[in-house]
Amino acid sequence: MQPLKQVTRAAAVLALMLAATPALAMTYSECVAMIDKAPGDAYSAALAWTKTTDDPAAQHCTVLAEVALKRYGAAADRLNRLIDQIGDQHESAALLGQLGNVRMLDGKPDLAVRAFDRALSVTPNDAQLLADRARAHAALRHWPQAVRDLDAATQIENDDPELMLLFATALRELGKLPEARTAADKALALAPKDPAILLERGRIRLLAGDRDGAKADWQAALAVAPKGDIRDAIAASLKTLETRTK
Repeated sequence: MQPLKQVTRAAAVLALMLAATPALAMTYSECVAMIDKAPGDAYSAALAWTKTTDDPAAQHCTVLAEVALKRYGAAADRLNRLIDQIGDQHESAALLGQLGNVRMLDGKPDLAVRAFDRALSVTPNDAQLLADRARAHAALRHWPQAVRDLDAATQIENDDPELMLLFATALRELGKLPEARTAADKALALAPKDPAILLERGRIRLLAGDRDGAKADWQAALAVAPKGDIRDAIAASLKTLETRTK
């Protein structure tokens, strides 16, 4: 799962914190509801709210608005302050996971790794946090660390095709082609028509010397890929393969 999809993971935690005060919970819900429609207005409303209360929900809604406005540095700074306010370790871990994903959005995977390290020190068996830290390691091209985290994550959660795809990619980058092929096959079994998985398995097959297999995967991927970066990557791979075989 991409970082942007992860930045609201802590919202449920904060909602539970507000459960005893329905009026505040409604205010938080209204604040969050504004973000999709008008993030600038939501930010202004949330910022005004923070000046009237030290309630963590006000700070959290401001964070979400800042992320929506792509003010990732400001969102990260505010999350750090919010984490310092939270006394419960598990609630802090949820926010640290969110901080890691905001750091990824901000193009700072090294800082993301630090946040995920802190979160995983509290909840070491959280498959999503392990996968998130693996993505940060992958962005830094720290492939052994990425494989370690993904191996642990897939042992906890083995029915996520996106997770298996990332595992296959990391294994390929380490040159572990048989293991990469196994992970890609598992991913494809979970999502048979996913063009990204077909693209990755084709890359693995090509490195293993199976040109025909790579071509078959990429042709199948091209047939189902929507317009965009993934389709362009598949087309480029096919073109390169055809050029090499001439």
